[in-house]
Amino acid sequence: MSRSRLTITFDDSCRIFVARYFGEIEGEDINHGLMDQLLHVECIWTYDCIIDMRRYEGTVLIGEIEDLGNRWAAFANGRDLGCFTAIISDDTLVKARLPVTQSLFPTRTIELFANFDEGLDWINVQRRYLQKALAV
Repeated sequence: MSRSRLTITFDDSCRIFVARYFGEIEGEDINHGLMDQLLHVECIWTYDCIIDMRRYEGTVLIGEIEDLGNRWAAFANGRDLGCFTAIISDDTLVKARLPVTQSLFPTRTIELFANFDEGLDWINVQRRYLQKALAV
């Protein structure tokens, strides 16, 4: 069994980052690890995000999602308005709590997908719609 951990990869040219949760990492550790790394990326609030939870075996509590939402809001200060987050998970609890998660990150649009490619494709389509709307 592999150790529980959080990995984050950044694609600066595409302005997207991917956070992957592995094993039974605690929600508090996820929040700390995410914010610790994101605070060091220039203009991270302009990046779209994929959260890949397919190999996650734990449960992030609502209070932990709220804590991350508050920390992110204080840091981003609304500058992420219009950015997208794709959550990759087939967990029914994640699906059931999606409206709550969206409400805790009101400046971002969040959707849930069963696989990584669907989430990435959705982000790319949303970006094209946004570019088209801004061009008018």
